[in-house]
Parts: sequence; C-alpha cells; structure tokens
Amino acid sequence: MHRLTQLMIFGIAFVALPFAGCTVSEMWEMVKQGLREGLPDLNDVDPDNYDCSVKAQVSGTAFGFAAGTTGGGSAAAAAPSSLEELAEWITDDTPRTILIDRTWDFVGTEGTTSGQCCSTRTTTCEGGTSAGQASIQDTCDDGTWVDCTYDNAAKTPLQVGSNKSIVGVGSDGVLRGKGLRVIDGNSNIIIQNIHITQLNPEYVWGGDAITLDGSDQVWIDHNKFSLAGRQFIVSGWGPAGHVTISHNEFDGVTDWSAGCNGKHYWTMLLIGEEDYYTFSNNYVHDVSGRAPHMGTANTDSTNFFHGVNNYFQNIGGHAFDIDTNTWVLLEGNYFDSVDTPLTETSLTSGALIYNVPTVDSASACSASLGYICEWNRLANSGEWPERTDADVLSVASQYTDSLIGHVGVAEVPDDVVANAGVGKL
Repeated sequence: MHRLTQLMIFGIAFVALPFAGCTVSEMWEMVKQGLREGLPDLNDVDPDNYDCSVKAQVSGTAFGFAAGTTGGGSAAAAAPSSLEELAEWITDDTPRTILIDRTWDFVGTEGTTSGQCCSTRTTTCEGGTSAGQASIQDTCDDGTWVDCTYDNAAKTPLQVGSNKSIVGVGSDGVLRGKGLRVIDGNSNIIIQNIHITQLNPEYVWGGDAITLDGSDQVWIDHNKFSLAGRQFIVSGWGPAGHVTISHNEFDGVTDWSAGCNGKHYWTMLLIGEEDYYTFSNNYVHDVSGRAPHMGTANTDSTNFFHGVNNYFQNIGGHAFDIDTNTWVLLEGNYFDSVDTPLTETSLTSGALIYNVPTVDSASACSASLGYICEWNRLANSGEWPERTDADVLSVASQYTDSLIGHVGVAEVPDDVVANAGVGKL
C-alpha cells in the first residue's frame, strides 16, 4: 500500500498518492494546477508509472518576433542526472526538451583563478551603499591592480545547440554559476522558467547569464536573472536574430555595484548585427543602467525593438539607452521610481524612437499599425522626453504580424509582478 501524503490548503485536506519520481515541490505544483483546472481523478492514475515531467513541458507558444520557435518540439521531456549529462544535452545536436528540476551548481566545478583585477574610480565605492566591482581584464591604465579570485565556470557558458527547450520545473530550476550562450548559427531555442545566478557578481566580466551571437529564433520566457558579473542578456557583434524576451524578472539587487548603490548596472546590452526584439511584460528592478542599452555605431547593424507593457521599478540610474542604427517603439511601459527613463544621449545618437508621449501620438499609430498605441506612464520618475520619429512607424508597419497587443498601462505593475519570473507559468 502506498504511503499517503496529506496537504492542507485553505483548511481543506487533500490526500494524494506519492507519485513515483515526484518531489514534494512537484506534487504541490500538481495540486495548485489542479485547483486552477480541476483536480484529476487520482484513481485513474498509476502512481508507479506517473512521470512528473508531463507537467513541465514548455508553457504557451512563442509570440512576437520569435513566433514559430518550437525548441525541442515533440521531443520527450527528460531531466538530466548529472552536470555532465546536463552539459551534453544542452550542447549536442539532438532536439530535446530538457527539464531543470533542481539547482545545478557549477560553482567550483572548473576551479578558480587567482591573480590581479583592475580597480578604477568607477569600481571603488567610498561611502556608497555597496561594494564596487573590480574588473577581470588584461590592462589597468585608469586604475590600480588588486588581488582577486574568481570562479572559472561562470566565464565559460554552456553552448546551446539548435532545437532545444530548456525548461524549469515548478520553482526549482536553477543554473548556479554558469550561463547559456547561443552562437554559430544555432536557432530554434526556448529558455523558460529558469533562474540563472551567481556568475562572479563581484567582478565586471565575471560572467553573462545569456549571450546571443549568431543566433535566430530564441524565446526567453519566465526566467529570473540575478547576481551576474556582467550582463543579464547580451548580444554580440553577430546577429541575435528574431528574439522574444517576455515575462522575465531582472533582479539587480547586489552587494557589488558599479554604481555603489546596491543596484546592478550591466542589465542588457543588445548590439547585434541584425536583431528583431519583442520585449514584453518583463519586471526590471533595482538596476542602475543598460536597462536596456541597444544599438551600435556599426553601420552594418540593423535593430528593431518593440518594448511593451514592461515594469521598471527602483532604478537608480537609467533605463533605456539607445544608440544609432536602431528603430524603437515603446508603448504601455510603466516607470516607477526610475531616475532616468530615457537617456539624453538617446535623443542625439541618431536612433529613431517612437515613445508615445501624448494622446495624439498614440492615435497616430493607427494609420501605420492598425491600432492605437498605449501611453507610457511614469510615477516618481525623471522626464520622458517626447520623441515621435515617423520612420519608426513606417518600419514597424512591415512587421505588423510580429507586433503584439497590449493591456492598459495602469494594469502593468500588478500584472507584471504577479506573472514575471520563475514558478509563474
């Protein structure tokens, strides 16, 4: 006879059989799912042959510029049993749905490096609320060398092969001490419901969470990023391709801040050669810069960015910083206690920006896009300068199939906080 497990929810006792291979956390997720969708008849389930992974497939369908991305497709979901197997599955050429059902801790697995790091005036805090970040680099013309020791694993991210779905189970999926990189033309990748953290946060160049450089068709959804040495998401000089970044939490709280204010500076750097981004329903908080930075003076570069219904909160620095060769449509975003929602250099860089500052500018979207854009809203924040470059709407009209709908901006704070990040599929 099977041992019974009893869960108390709202004073009601639910009795469930301990399904084979299911953790308590996974059973709890099953019960919560059952409350939403109706509890299954457990008498119809063979507990010895039940696979919890069926509850951890990709949730939802890729949308926006990453629409059509299927990741591992119909490949059977499976959880690796070792760090070595995890790395093999992520990097090989086989279509896979890879379940991250625990904390995979890479810290210490590849040793450490001790030597000299560069400490400059921008990475040394005097009287700040946090320590600064020294830089892992070869020269130090503008600073002084200091002793440092950093973990090697975070400096060498896992290279993600094509046709992969990497999916966290419940709230348990964590990659600690190693990020992910998509390069060399690899494509059709879903990264969902994973927390990537502890990438040498003490050091600039300590490690990036996700890198896109020579990629295409990537959906980054419902993840959390924290405690990175460098960028949470970065694109290299090659194309990132068609990318949707949705329902993620960018948590910048840190004890090592380049701005000396307890907030991470290196949030997102999007400078690829040919990139198309949907940036939707993300929670960006307690950062101080590059939130995001996009665009580059590289004349071969073309970047289109649609930012809609994101919530920016407690930013002790700047959010958007936009360079040339970039077309940016921003609508329905909420800025709460953001020092500088849009940098002054964004207005003079040559970037083309449509940031919907007025009723007239919202209505003007209709002719090109077929819908009225949503205002952006500010609370306890810096200025939102008016910028309505008509060329943005002209270019956006070519991509109407990839432009997503929006909710009213007043709904954004509650909606985003409730739904962005891990364990909220």
